[in-house]
Amino acid sequence: MTLTQLKDLIYLSDKPNYPLIQTLLDSLHQDLRLLVDPPDGSKEHPATTCLELWLCHPDYTSGMYYIDPNQGSPADALLAYCNFSGTAAHTCLHPRDAQIPTKAWLKDSETDSSFQWLSKQEQGFQFYYPGANVVQMRFLRLQSWRAVQKITYTCHPGHRLGHTDREVKFLTDTRRQSYLGALNDCMPGEEVDSLEPRESVFEFEDLNLLPVRDVAVFGGGNVTGEFGFTIGPVCFS
Repeated sequence: MTLTQLKDLIYLSDKPNYPLIQTLLDSLHQDLRLLVDPPDGSKEHPATTCLELWLCHPDYTSGMYYIDPNQGSPADALLAYCNFSGTAAHTCLHPRDAQIPTKAWLKDSETDSSFQWLSKQEQGFQFYYPGANVVQMRFLRLQSWRAVQKITYTCHPGHRLGHTDREVKFLTDTRRQSYLGALNDCMPGEEVDSLEPRESVFEFEDLNLLPVRDVAVFGGGNVTGEFGFTIGPVCFS
């Protein structure tokens, strides 16, 4: 871009275009920061995302690093797993408790034909991602183009996936929207084909709705089977 073209953008009808000037200054400040004081992934010098860290340090290996998407005070920087592959860098946030214990979650809802949120059951909980507050998540989404997360549904050892479907809901980060899916009831191994798998995997991709915060399973019918969930990290790229 030539100086004349830049001047034409900055001045509209002989008046300064202040929003554009501020945007250019912010961009220049960011570039200078990376040159003068590049982030190293520490608590004192966190990167905006794992991608920025990778661009500054292409020799870094995958691991846990501090990031600060809102680039304010590093006091609210959060620890993320940076997955550096050959051509990309993924910023992954792990839930504090990733394993929903395997048990008969619906044993008390045989006659209750409604969704049962596991967080409201004994030993249940919502999924918490340390440091991922509303502000940090908003800025992380602004600097990403994709988010993915996997959740694994597992039957108790000795049980297999049966052939009866049951609806399941996964509460998103908005707390107002949910993904709707179906899972197979867990049955004793002798009642189904022993070659049937013990688990199934749900995979979600949505930049604006992830991470998942809770799971609800539809009650009613034969609900004595023991099952659990493993909540995978949500990865932004």
